[in-house]
Amino acid sequence: MKPYQIVFALPFALAFGLVAHFLVAKGVKVVLWAWAPLASGEPEAASYERKVYHTADKPMMLVAAAAALAGLPWLAALAAGGLWWVAGFLCVGAVIVLDVLWWERVAVSAHYLWFQRGFRGKVHQVALENVRDGSVEETEVRGFTLRHGRENRLVRLQVRMSDKRVIALPKTDGHNGLASVESVGNYLHMRLQQMRDQETQRERRVLRSQLDLPSHTPPGMPSAADDELQRELAKLRITAVQKRPTH
Repeated sequence: MKPYQIVFALPFALAFGLVAHFLVAKGVKVVLWAWAPLASGEPEAASYERKVYHTADKPMMLVAAAAALAGLPWLAALAAGGLWWVAGFLCVGAVIVLDVLWWERVAVSAHYLWFQRGFRGKVHQVALENVRDGSVEETEVRGFTLRHGRENRLVRLQVRMSDKRVIALPKTDGHNGLASVESVGNYLHMRLQQMRDQETQRERRVLRSQLDLPSHTPPGMPSAADDELQRELAKLRITAVQKRPTH
């Protein structure tokens, strides 16, 4: 292969490395998520993951660069053949392994929030009963991606625990991944509200039994029992706060 032919074929080789990695890695991750979902014992209601070619995060930019360089052995294979074809397959496979090892993902189920940093990393399980609230955090970042050039934004779900600790979950692309992150956040908010409503109902049932109040108020009649119930419930909450140990 002549020098000018190498120069002409170089961009195609780099693009081939990127495309080969993108297609194979996407299929591998679908299989791995189905084989080893984050949630155990209950189905995942919503999820998101860090995407390679969209996210201006250093590890993801390194994976993209490695994927492009993985196309070079294919260029050599066109010129010399032989073992360069094998080297091309091995390079693409190595990039996919690196991508999976740095893969970050988040999922939420009915009673837990799950996240993992790297496929071989620990799967963290957070009970929703210990979560106070959550918020979607967006930040402008410097960097370069094939999808957005230098105009990049990161987004992630940030969770505040009942003990005031903050858990910063994995980041992903703010342009392409915002909807997925918001779906996790919206489901989390819905479940937290449902759990709080259920707790309030349990407290009301306990107070009704203690005060020997009727379970239901006849339709169309003023509820003096509910007024008394609310006052007693407020007193119990104040007492609980006063008795709570301080640190």
